[in-house]
Amino acid sequence: MSTFEIETKSIDNTLSISTIPVNFTEYDSKNIDVWDTYIPIGNEKERVTKAILLAKFPYLIESEKGQGKTLLIHTICKENNIALIEEPVGSGTKKYDLIGSKEINHNNVVFNLGILPKAIEVANYFGHACLYCDEGNAQDHEIQKWWNSICDGRKAVVANGKKYKLNENCKLSIVWTINPAGYAGINTMTEDLRSRFIGSIWSYPTNNELDKVINWEQIPDEQVRKPLLTYVQDIHALKMKGDVEYSLSIRDIAQFCEYFRDMLGTKSTQNMIEDALLEVILVKFADPAERELVRIRANDTFGVKL
Repeated sequence: MSTFEIETKSIDNTLSISTIPVNFTEYDSKNIDVWDTYIPIGNEKERVTKAILLAKFPYLIESEKGQGKTLLIHTICKENNIALIEEPVGSGTKKYDLIGSKEINHNNVVFNLGILPKAIEVANYFGHACLYCDEGNAQDHEIQKWWNSICDGRKAVVANGKKYKLNENCKLSIVWTINPAGYAGINTMTEDLRSRFIGSIWSYPTNNELDKVINWEQIPDEQVRKPLLTYVQDIHALKMKGDVEYSLSIRDIAQFCEYFRDMLGTKSTQNMIEDALLEVILVKFADPAERELVRIRANDTFGVKL
C-alpha cells in the first residue's frame, strides 16, 4: 500500500497533490484520556451530551476558566464511544492550520490536512466524531470565518482542491468552549459564526455549587472551607468591579485543597493556610497592585498574616 493517497481530480478538474493519510487510531474513542471524574453542577452534562449525540448544531459553552469544560467533553465522548478531534487553536492559528498545507516529505510534495477536513474524514470513518475547539474565540476574526462552512448545513470544506463533505449517514459534532470577552487576549466570536451555534453560558459557581464539586476531605470546616468559600466570592466580586482581572476557579480551589492536604501533619493549620494562600492563590495574580489587594483580603478573611 502506498504511503500517500494517489493523485485525484480536484473540484476544478485539475490534479491535486497526494494527501497524507489520516491516522484514525489517534482519534479513536478508546484512546481518549479522562484524567478525573466530572461532577456536574446542574444539568449541564445532560444538555451537552444531548447536543453532541444529536450533532445537529454546533454547541457553544461560554464560562470562566477552570470549570471543567475540557474534562466534560472528554468524558462525554469516552462514555459514548465518539471519536474526538482536539487540536489547540489561538491567536497564532492560521488558515493552513484549519485547512491544510503543502509539505515536502521524502523529496515529494504532499498535502497535510488541517483540522477541519481531518475532522470530516474522521467522522466519515467512525460514523460519529466530535471536533472540540477550546478557547475558540482566541482566533483572529478572519480565521474564525473559515469555520463557517463546516458549522452550517454545508458541513463541508475545500482543501487541496478537493471538497471534504460529511457523509449523509455520519455525524460530526462541533463544540466550542470560550472564555468571556473581557478576558485578556480574547476576541469576540464573529457574528456570522456565533449565529450558527446553539449553547449555554455557565454562571460563576455559587458556594452551594462549589461545595458540591470540591473534594473537602481533611479540610477543616471553620478554619479553611468556610473562609475559603467567602474569599472566592469576594475575589470574584472584585473581578466584576474591575479591581482585579482574575477570578478564582474551581481548578484553583481544588489545587488549594490538594496542596493543603499534602502539608497535613507538617506544620500548624495557620501556617498551612498561609503557605497555600501564597503558593496557590497569590501566585495567580501577576499585577503587583492586584496581588496586594487579594493579600489584604486574605489576611482579613482567614485571620492570617501574609
